[in-house]
Amino acid sequence: MRRLLFPILALVALALLLGFIIFALSLPKVRTASAMETADAIVVLTGGGGTRIRAAADLLDKKRGERLLISGVHSTVQRGDIQYLFHLTPKAMQCCVDLGYRARDTLGNADEIAAWAHTHQYRHLIVVTSTYHMPRALIELHASMPDAQLVPFPVKDDRHKGLGTLRRMVVEYLKYVVIMGREAILGIGQNT
Repeated sequence: MRRLLFPILALVALALLLGFIIFALSLPKVRTASAMETADAIVVLTGGGGTRIRAAADLLDKKRGERLLISGVHSTVQRGDIQYLFHLTPKAMQCCVDLGYRARDTLGNADEIAAWAHTHQYRHLIVVTSTYHMPRALIELHASMPDAQLVPFPVKDDRHKGLGTLRRMVVEYLKYVVIMGREAILGIGQNT
């Protein structure tokens, strides 16, 4: 049994390494807001040092969706903070921007976004998050709203450089593997 342990661990490590390379090479490419199609609404998962929210605000400004949900807002952040930091007009804040305070993680984002989309009867959403986070975010969103049309709008997260970027991508890849395993076993989000 002990003789088999090393070859098995080596195969698992090789599979994870090859999977990571495929994951990194297949990350969605960054687009411009001008090149983006129009959808019912825009949703952004917080994080990324504000890069994600800036990109989502730009999409709203370019009328790529009629409303914007910022999901996973920290409880201490107020509407005025968002307006000031991301240069949103008072009119845009009043008519078109909703702040979601319930989500604490990607699964929570998916539940919060699904409830918001259901309330507003939105079925076609532009999803804004970091490039490395997009694959897992889309899986969670599809599980929470399997009939929705989700259009990815990935943004580059400039907070991490060099080894920080690699570390962030490896952590995200491992979370992605876990979610893919969950989907393979439980089939969450499958149309039955």
